[in-house]
Amino acid sequence: MSIILGTMTTVNVAGTTMGFQSVSWNYDRQPTRLWQLGYWAPYKTQVVTTITLSLTTYAHVIMPRVVLSPSTTCDDSGRMRIMFNAAACDPLASVNFDRFMYLTSYSYAKEDPIGFATESWSFQVWVDSGLPSNSNFIYVPAPSVVLEGISEGSRSGDVGNGTTDLGIVFLAPENTHVVTGQQGSVSAGFPGLGNADTISLGIVAEVGGGLLEAAGRTGRSNATIPKQPLYLP
Repeated sequence: MSIILGTMTTVNVAGTTMGFQSVSWNYDRQPTRLWQLGYWAPYKTQVVTTITLSLTTYAHVIMPRVVLSPSTTCDDSGRMRIMFNAAACDPLASVNFDRFMYLTSYSYAKEDPIGFATESWSFQVWVDSGLPSNSNFIYVPAPSVVLEGISEGSRSGDVGNGTTDLGIVFLAPENTHVVTGQQGSVSAGFPGLGNADTISLGIVAEVGGGLLEAAGRTGRSNATIPKQPLYLP
């Protein structure tokens, strides 16, 4: 385990370096064992390697809006450059990278009427397995391109009146395939306060740019941006 100093850790997303509240990352290797009859050891192991990174920022930090563009060709989908340097106390356990990553999810939250709002962003990139093809491993390269699917999301609350105030924009015109529901809760006791919100669900065209401050109001939104790696010959 390595201790990391938050005040010395730096993040840069598409040129933005301020307003980041927290960051988490995962260098994930998923092995698939090719088991064989008559042996305790697998015949070979295939390893798919991905890097994921999640950020929490104060609202409206990274950029006002990110336009989502579902793939219509076999060209690579849009990526954002992320530079990350974690200041570890152990100089031998430094964590840093500079990569172009794909946005996979977004959410906006302002739960306190007199508080501030935050946005959460998740990124992913598929990379070379880093393991050579030999008697033990099957080599897995990075994908040729990564396609972007159609994004779905929801929003609720009374933060602002603009279409971007809650952090997501539905496909125009806004009433296209948008459905609504309701959720709420209340508890006994004094003052026994509760709330009820109308939830709108639709196809998302843009994310980001939610209001940081909205006195007396709350709201939330989320969107999932599907990505599909494609391996071309």
